Amino acid sequence: MPNTQSMEDLPELRTERLLLRPFRYGDVDDVFAYATDPEWNRYLGLPEPYTRGMAEEFVARAILADPEKNPMWAIVHEGRVCGGIDLRIRRPGLAEMGYSIAQRLWGQGFMTEAVRAVIGHAFESMGIVRIQAYAASRNKGSWRVMEKAGMKREGVLRSNGAIRGESIDDVLYAIVGGDWPPPEPPSDAEPAPEAPPELRTDRLLLRPFCMADVDDVFANASDPEWGRYIQVPAPYTPRDAEEFVARLVLTDPEENLRWALVHEGRVAGNVDLTPGPVGVAELGFALAWPLWGRGLVTEAAEAVLAHGFESMGLVRIFGYAVSANAASRRVMEKLGMKQEGVLRRHRRIRGEYVDDAFYSILREEWSPSETGG
Repeated sequence: MPNTQSMEDLPELRTERLLLRPFRYGDVDDVFAYATDPEWNRYLGLPEPYTRGMAEEFVARAILADPEKNPMWAIVHEGRVCGGIDLRIRRPGLAEMGYSIAQRLWGQGFMTEAVRAVIGHAFESMGIVRIQAYAASRNKGSWRVMEKAGMKREGVLRSNGAIRGESIDDVLYAIVGGDWPPPEPPSDAEPAPEAPPELRTDRLLLRPFCMADVDDVFANASDPEWGRYIQVPAPYTPRDAEEFVARLVLTDPEENLRWALVHEGRVAGNVDLTPGPVGVAELGFALAWPLWGRGLVTEAAEAVLAHGFESMGLVRIFGYAVSANAASRRVMEKLGMKQEGVLRRHRRIRGEYVDDAFYSILREEWSPSETGG
């Protein structure tokens, strides 16, 4: 029988900051805008470049989807569609969830907010008893979303998919109705940190970013050398700097600790520590080109590693750098990190795929006195 249901029968869901509603024909421009960002597609494996025709086809399929078998919601923030979330009913009572959100909203808790709304609706109004979801094993941000929504990791599915021709492992998460809603933290629990703590070294101050840092960030990132090994807009505009700093100011410190690296009174770069699975975090760093070769990044990263191992209880910290970026690789080696391998065609920078050298260090290997400056 033909499908007599339409997505207009799908209920709207509202959260504190979002509206989840059916997709509409007027959403094509918004979908095309966020889906053409290579970072958005990093773990999705859609064809590149993403064309307007592909956005039209996606919206068309969303409009025609059966809400009883595959409900699909557009995620709307401040009047614009910024992502989507759907459930695929595999059999009565079992649903598989998928989601994505524009890269500019990563790290601000929006995806978790939408996921919790859909899970609550599925258990309370759709008769679902189990919801499961997959994420690429390297996609730590998606793991964090599922864990914050109360889902539990059930295993790893080896070679479960492929992205741009490369076989990948997926991690499987699930939640059952009896576990919903997840328990609230005790009222006397320690409050979540509002921002990364200040860290000081002999020559540097590491502190949270603030909006007053926009001019310094623009000065650093508009230098072509800054973007040689990282993906930044080119040319880099003052508006790019404003949006970058705004995202850092709004970043949830439970999802990403990002310090401004201050040298002689101005912001000269940043150091990041991004939590992944329990006890593990990823190190990242960048420094203004005129200050390269003076040991400042090593000095800053050493302070961050010490904070991770000594104050956060981490057991492993890893990082990676473009294989051709000898300076960044040298920083990690001076920190005592060991190269574990090469991630072939791991990222795309200015349209070209690059290999990354992958490094890590364990807590028992950490010895600040042995690192160089």
